[in-house]
Amino acid sequence: MLPVHFLTIVLNGDPFIRYHLEVFRQLPFPWHWHVVEGVAEQVRDSSWCAQRGGRVPQDLHRDGRSSDGTSQYLDRIAAEEPGRVSVYRKPPGMFWQGKVEMVTAPLAAMTEDCLLWQVDADELWTAEQITRARRMFLDSPSRTAALYLCHFFVGPSLVLDRLDQYGNYRAYEWLRTWRYRPGDFWHSHVPPRLMRPQPDGSDLELGAANPFLHEETAAGGLVFQHFAYATREQVAFKEIYYGYDGAVGRWDALQAAGRAVGNGTLPLRDFFPWVTDAATVSRAEHAMVEPLARPDAEGGWGFVPPARGASTAPAVALLRNSGPAVRRRTLVPGEPPPFPTDLIRSVGVFLPDGVGGVLGASGVLRELRRALPLARITVFATPDAEAAFALCPYVNQRVTLPPLKGRAPDDALVTAVRQEIGQQFSGAFDLTINPHRGEDASFANRLMQDTGAPLRLGCRVGRPVRGYYADAFLTHVAPTPAGLLGALTAGEPDPATEVWTSPAGERAAAALLAEGVPARWRCAVGLSASVGAGSLSELCRRLAARGDTALILVGDEAARGAAARIAGETGSACLNAVGRLGFDGLCALLRRCDLFVGTGTPAEDIAVAARLPMVGTGPEHGDPTAEAMENAIAAWLAGRAW
Repeated sequence: MLPVHFLTIVLNGDPFIRYHLEVFRQLPFPWHWHVVEGVAEQVRDSSWCAQRGGRVPQDLHRDGRSSDGTSQYLDRIAAEEPGRVSVYRKPPGMFWQGKVEMVTAPLAAMTEDCLLWQVDADELWTAEQITRARRMFLDSPSRTAALYLCHFFVGPSLVLDRLDQYGNYRAYEWLRTWRYRPGDFWHSHVPPRLMRPQPDGSDLELGAANPFLHEETAAGGLVFQHFAYATREQVAFKEIYYGYDGAVGRWDALQAAGRAVGNGTLPLRDFFPWVTDAATVSRAEHAMVEPLARPDAEGGWGFVPPARGASTAPAVALLRNSGPAVRRRTLVPGEPPPFPTDLIRSVGVFLPDGVGGVLGASGVLRELRRALPLARITVFATPDAEAAFALCPYVNQRVTLPPLKGRAPDDALVTAVRQEIGQQFSGAFDLTINPHRGEDASFANRLMQDTGAPLRLGCRVGRPVRGYYADAFLTHVAPTPAGLLGALTAGEPDPATEVWTSPAGERAAAALLAEGVPARWRCAVGLSASVGAGSLSELCRRLAARGDTALILVGDEAARGAAARIAGETGSACLNAVGRLGFDGLCALLRRCDLFVGTGTPAEDIAVAARLPMVGTGPEHGDPTAEAMENAIAAWLAGRAW
């Protein structure tokens, strides 16, 4: 069943402590809420508070417990829910010996395998979020913990809006859920480290073993709201307990400035001197955050039901200007998808390697559409791929990129493209993917990060290329495009390539073939301007002499001269199609052929995507003689039934 055991330590948790129970009561699975109340001595991992000048005066508590009504509230709900709410306290007048003792207190009562979920009094989740997180753990039994992002409130309607700064450091925040087994124990509370004894005597830290990453939980809409500095009373408590001198006055100044900030931002360190990084404050509505708790006109607080339906929009807004991923998952074939896909509504695919790269990714685009039937798919590609995308049935939007191959990271064109992508597509995608495995994958990966997409999938490069360590910009890597597709579907993905055509192209190809002489086999011959008297011309003469093979000459305009010479030498066995078909007609023509020899763009790229056998030619054969190619083709044809 995988029950969920929630763990809260609290002192003076009003008003937010009153939020959680009604959420838990909506959950459709077994749960238990363990609340540990009281003062924690400033020792062990809380000793930093005393070092800053923090203290615990008598008016901060009542006999070691809350003085704001929290104690009475906990007594009432424990009586209402005797089987689902447990309250742990020290005897009156006694303090807990640090927060590790507090979080350890309920473990003896947790005698079943479960999810252990730390919920601080001011951390607000929705029932839908908790249910979705539990489903992720059920679907992925190997996951040991989960990391989350949060919307960190520094006022009733002010939030922090930058990652890897105060309130949202992905290096260690926010680890909140663990797959618990009886016998696990707490090593520390800040940061929270839950350990599992191992047979060899060592201890496994569950949060570091195999957690869901921030980007993976964000893809499921699992971003909680942290009302850490939302009320004046909270700030007054922190001023005393944590030693933040003058915090209340500075918080008041922040609220006044926040009311006038509009759509801008405020540096948090200008108001909170204990903050030294570049964290910035914006209004909640500007950050696309709808607070679950709001003050009323009388100075009280009310809780607002969440909007129906989870969304990745707040997470996308939060991740929009993030840097490289702090953690990166290597996708393993056969494992369940590492993140939910039902909320993915917008996908960016980066294919900057020309028409060959686009056709090579045709199977990826098909499987992507199959896995995400409702998503809007936008493809970024170079101009020479335009004709191919005009035929592609899986793409909603095409964006043209200038060719960037071989350019340095600080090249002016690269910089301009990055700026334009960042301006036009910042926050536009839930997921981006680059199925290309070549050295120029680094450019595409960098552009994916410039969009701020929470999920960025790409093939492993594993080494720096022209100043870029391409993998650094990814959240998920795999050795092959098929491995990337495994992140999106529980089934077996099929990345086999395909060729797209149009009805007009099919008619044009059929009409052209009707001009030729029927033969047992159709061999497409790819020509370029350099082909004429070489081994390919000799091969065509040899194949024409066989009598059972029709030659279909294809190539671009520059190959017209070579095609005319070969057609003149081979007579009726040859059909010269060079320059006579558009891209769609050429695709339809090559799909009707049995094999391909030669070279030339785009014919060779189309032949590869159409999975035509390239008998006796190709990179693995070097520069073969006409006799060697003829022998290879003869052997191949002999093994085929007509």
